[in-house]
Amino acid sequence: MDHIDRTIRTYDQIAAAYHLIATPEHRAWVEDSMHEFFDRLPGLSVLVAGCGEGADSRYLRDLGAHVISFDLSEGMLSLARAADPEGTYLRIDLRDVTTIGGSFDGIWACACLYHLKKSEFRACLSNMRKVLNRRGVLFLNLKLGGGERYIEVPREGYPGGQAAKKKLTGSRYYAFYRREELNDYFSGYTVEKERRDILKEGEGAMEFWLQKQDYLAT
Repeated sequence: MDHIDRTIRTYDQIAAAYHLIATPEHRAWVEDSMHEFFDRLPGLSVLVAGCGEGADSRYLRDLGAHVISFDLSEGMLSLARAADPEGTYLRIDLRDVTTIGGSFDGIWACACLYHLKKSEFRACLSNMRKVLNRRGVLFLNLKLGGGERYIEVPREGYPGGQAAKKKLTGSRYYAFYRREELNDYFSGYTVEKERRDILKEGEGAMEFWLQKQDYLAT
């Protein structure tokens, strides 16, 4: 079992309780980020990566986006499909994003890319660039810090407080980044906007809105 299999097994186990992180404050922050993302799109086609239970997919569709979503956790996908029978929810690995086919004006990758090893993260950004249309926008967030490791119990500051910490335990793999190292990873993109997340877990997190650099070969 590799790090992704182990992480996905945990998400399958905690899927029914994952809504506990959606505090009003946290959800308002994410929805503000989605508005910023949607306003920057050159068109309406959006790929939601690591869609989880589908809340972001539904919100982006309500904003007017044409959404295709994917995740690797069948537990999460079952919740997404039950809540949104008309939506498109595929079971795909982040590392296989190019197998989806087609191209998109934006990719919303919230709370997922930090589960990849750093070498995989670099490759995934390159692959996502390949499926973005001209001037396409990629949103992602990353946890700040150093190293890569499994975390069994959410750390202090995890959204949802003690109730979430108690229910959302299980082995998940995380990579942590220093801001100064990320410019190298973002090759092929222009950083249009970045901001520190409200998340107080550990050393915190950052959000990025990246635009595909069109003068580079795909």
